Amino acid sequence: METLHKMFADTVANLAFVGFLVFVMLVLTGAPEPAFAAQDPILTIPRTPLPQRTWVDVDGVPLPFYNEDQVMEFLRTAEIVERKSLAVGVTDPIKMKLRKDGIEVHAIFRYVDTVYPSVRMDDGRLRVNLKDSCHFEPAAYELSKLLRMDSVPPVVGRRIGNEMGSLQIWVYNAVMEDERVEQGMSAPNRIAWNQQVQLMYMFDALIGNDDRTAQNILIDKNFKVWLIDHTRAFYGRAEALSLDKVIYVERGFWEALQELDTESLNEAVGEFLTDTEIKQLLERRDRVVAHVSELIETRGEGAVLYEWAPSGR
Repeated sequence: METLHKMFADTVANLAFVGFLVFVMLVLTGAPEPAFAAQDPILTIPRTPLPQRTWVDVDGVPLPFYNEDQVMEFLRTAEIVERKSLAVGVTDPIKMKLRKDGIEVHAIFRYVDTVYPSVRMDDGRLRVNLKDSCHFEPAAYELSKLLRMDSVPPVVGRRIGNEMGSLQIWVYNAVMEDERVEQGMSAPNRIAWNQQVQLMYMFDALIGNDDRTAQNILIDKNFKVWLIDHTRAFYGRAEALSLDKVIYVERGFWEALQELDTESLNEAVGEFLTDTEIKQLLERRDRVVAHVSELIETRGEGAVLYEWAPSGR
C-alpha cells in the first residue's frame, strides 16, 4: 500500500505545481477560467462511455451474457460443483466452481456475519462493536452501480448449504496489491492509475470502509483496479475516512453522489442495510459532498472534476 500511495503522491505534487502556474497566468492575464483546465492532462481527455464488462469462464472464454443481471442470475442459480477454502484474510472465504448449461465459472463465497465487541485494526486503531458481515458485499456492489462505478465485481446474496452468504464472481488474471508491489509491477498509465486510486478513496470514505488492505485490492492484466471484500464496511459511525487523500473526483461519480437520497438507497440496498446504516451512509455522503464542494470553491471545478482516461475504466 505504501508504494501505491507514493505513486499517487508524486503525481499529485506535479499536478498541484502545474495548477498553481496556470492560476497565476489567469490572474495576470484576466482570462476567464475554462470549464476544464486545458493544461491538466487528467482533464483534457474526453469522456468515454462505460464499456460493458466482459466476464470469462474457467477457461478464459467470455461468458455468453448480455448484461450483469444475467451474470447475477447465474450466480444465484448455478450448481456448486467444487469448493476450496482460501487461506486469505480472517473471514475464511471459499472459492466455488459453479456450473450451469455447460458453463463453468469460479466465484468467492463469504458467510461471515458477526459483531466484534472490539477489534484492533492493522494500523493500531481500536474499533468497538465492529460488524463484519457478508451482507455488506452486495450492498457495496449495488451502491457502486448507483454511483456509476465499474470497479466492484457482481455479487449476490445466496444460501449454500446451511450458510447464508454472498457469492461474488471471480476476477481472473489478477493479483492483489501486495503481490503487485512484490513483483515490481508498475502501472503503464499513471494518470489512469491515479484516477482509480482516487475513486477508491472516495468510495471508501462514503461507505465507512477503513479496512482497505493490500489484499482486497485486485489489479488485472489491464491494470484495472477491482475493489473486493467489503464485509467490514458501513461501520456504525458517520465519520468519512480518507477524505484527506481526495483531491480530484470523477465527474460521473460526483453527479451521482449528489443524487443519493433515502428513497434511492432503500430501493438499492435496503435489503442489506438497516435504516440506521442508510442514515449514516447519507451523513457520510454529506461530509464527502462538503469536502469536494470546498475543493471546487478553492481550486475551481476544472481542477477538481476529471473525466476518465481511456484505460481507466
